[in-house]
Amino acid sequence: MRPLTDIQLYDFLKENNDSIIKDMTNVQISHEGRSMDVSKEIPIITTKTITSRLLDSSHFFESHLNEWLAVVKSNLYLNFSVSYLADLLTNYRQIYSLYIEQFILSQETSIKPELACHWLRVINEGFDRLFSLFIDQMDKAKNTQLSKQQNLINEISTTVIPLIGNIGILPLTGQMDANRFEFILSAVPRQCISLDVNRLFIDMSGVPLMDAFIAEQLSKLTKMLSMLGISVTISGMKPEVALYTVQSGIDLSQFSTASTLKQALRNSGISLTAI
Repeated sequence: MRPLTDIQLYDFLKENNDSIIKDMTNVQISHEGRSMDVSKEIPIITTKTITSRLLDSSHFFESHLNEWLAVVKSNLYLNFSVSYLADLLTNYRQIYSLYIEQFILSQETSIKPELACHWLRVINEGFDRLFSLFIDQMDKAKNTQLSKQQNLINEISTTVIPLIGNIGILPLTGQMDANRFEFILSAVPRQCISLDVNRLFIDMSGVPLMDAFIAEQLSKLTKMLSMLGISVTISGMKPEVALYTVQSGIDLSQFSTASTLKQALRNSGISLTAI
């Protein structure tokens, strides 16, 4: 059970709630070289949430946290940076400190320093929770956005190009990881079927590294395509990559390979003049 003085401070802050909101509303934070106006919803829900930290039950504060996040997301989520919100909450925190100071000075009896520190700690912990919650949501949103962008990159960079007849080329570039290969294993067979490809040349001249994982994933891909009646030739492996595979004991004997895409096409009897 918290001491009664917490409730007295709570009552004081509630009595001055309109003044606190007004002071918060007047806060001007410069964002990207320009001053931004904040919706009055944010000061209102912020005071409601922070002041509830002084109540005996944490239920009120926890329930208000979700309300606060919903309001902030709708107002700032897509428009302002994390640093902007940090500056905003810093100003709000200072305003609360001033009102706590007013409350202390208004008391007829002196208040022990440890009690004043206790109040400031409670309020500061509340603001810390607000900022931490917002950062967590921003991280989730950022990861979701990065995932969407990566999927788009995978889709763009993993395209089977029809050549002539039933022949297709799959140029691979950049770093190859588990997520990308998951997309390749899913998309390439479907693309080959859609394009009626029965002979696929996978060109790896743009892949800087060949390791056991990549070899294993290529093996999975060739087996999947073979089951669909599609033969595969891998070309374009760089000399340093080839040397690494030999030194690492990676077995590529299961693949039909060629040093370059041009050589692979020639070996298959495909006339370059017809391309």
